[in-house]
Amino acid sequence: MYRLDRPTVTATVANLLARWTPYLDTELYTLPGLVRPGDVCVDVGSAAGLYSQALSQLAGPTGQVHSVEPVTFSHPVWSRVLGARRRGNVCHHAVAIGAEPGRLAMRVPFDERGPATSRSFLDWHTHGVGSNAEYPYHVDVPVPVETLDGLCADGHLTRLDFLKIDVEGGELHVLHGGRQAIERYRPTMLIEIEARHTARYDYAADEVAAWLTGRGYQMYAWRRGWQPVEAVCVHANNYLFRPRDSAAR
Repeated sequence: MYRLDRPTVTATVANLLARWTPYLDTELYTLPGLVRPGDVCVDVGSAAGLYSQALSQLAGPTGQVHSVEPVTFSHPVWSRVLGARRRGNVCHHAVAIGAEPGRLAMRVPFDERGPATSRSFLDWHTHGVGSNAEYPYHVDVPVPVETLDGLCADGHLTRLDFLKIDVEGGELHVLHGGRQAIERYRPTMLIEIEARHTARYDYAADEVAAWLTGRGYQMYAWRRGWQPVEAVCVHANNYLFRPRDSAAR
């Protein structure tokens, strides 16, 4: 009997939803132009695993995807639903990625429907809950914290072609903890940058862009194609960064 390949079906449906509906990030649909077979990708803040699934399909059997998500009570469930654990090129890391290694709390917001795990954030030098004030309460979940440079030092990463970061405002801290890896491998990056989230860490959204453009990256926002921009803009939440000196892929 013919069996559907769940990861392939998931990736196809997600691609269609991203392209034609407002329910998923439009940027998910653009990944085929950014990732090639054989690429090594890191998905920081993989949550339900949609990006990890898409990256797994694109990187193929000769590539690898490191799916990083510390809120383990939701991640394994969604990984099974989406078929991520069937993919031999996906490696799961139940850690948070930050500016320095250690052990901290992930603040998980709750409402009457239960935990909103996709809005969880790492409690490191925070100033209140910021954009999560709409939730009646939070639960602190202790998690191990690693850095991107630490993953390289531990031998998990020997190259890095594509990096996606979505950590609800802590994106600059991920970059700080991955400075050596970024400068060494010069990956293409897709990063969520929202001022409402960065405010809880007391830094401006444009500081993320400045950190990367100061290291030779060009910033793009999606508007009927990836368009060069100089700063965070009102119509976009996710931004593409590519080394200025790299050849077109």
